[in-house]
Amino acid sequence: MNKNEPESEIMKPKLVKETFLLKLGPDLERELPLINLSGTDKRIASFVMLGDVELNAKCAALLVDQMKSQDLLDKFDILVALEAKGIALTHECARLLNLPYYVVIRKSLKKYMVSPITVPVESITSFGEQTLVLNGLDAERIRGKRVCITEDVIATGGSVQAACKLIEKAGGEVTVIATILLKGEFEDPRLLYYHRPPI
Repeated sequence: MNKNEPESEIMKPKLVKETFLLKLGPDLERELPLINLSGTDKRIASFVMLGDVELNAKCAALLVDQMKSQDLLDKFDILVALEAKGIALTHECARLLNLPYYVVIRKSLKKYMVSPITVPVESITSFGEQTLVLNGLDAERIRGKRVCITEDVIATGGSVQAACKLIEKAGGEVTVIATILLKGEFEDPRLLYYHRPPI
């Protein structure tokens, strides 16, 4: 360590990235790294809520407040999250809405699943084709129910559209699609988003 180097400089990460300042409220902002998506000319601000307790709690409150202001609370019976980044957000939303449980759509088959239902999906943030999976026990929970899909970010909407097909295959009806950030050109009359960043 160089004794002449200021302590503040020592504490900075050695890998310097270009960033984008995301402001979600007067007391909520995050510095997001700008990422070039492999194999494309697309550039996105990487918004990862996993592990950020304060961010999940505050974003859930913002989303639930928006649901209330748009009279959407009586439009759905259950929340559904897509693995993995939207799970903590959905958990917080369910807690604020006093819902006893929510359902998680997985991205791979698990040995413990009973009569799982699957659909293929392609996402710009994942490599290659994936499979969305709904455990048969969770499928029973949403059968005949009105569903709100809760996501942290929607870009092209490929994962959400596949999730809608999976939920319909299980006998549920998607009535609300709620996300914190809308980053792409995805449009749907059921869509509710909190913020559309310029990048």
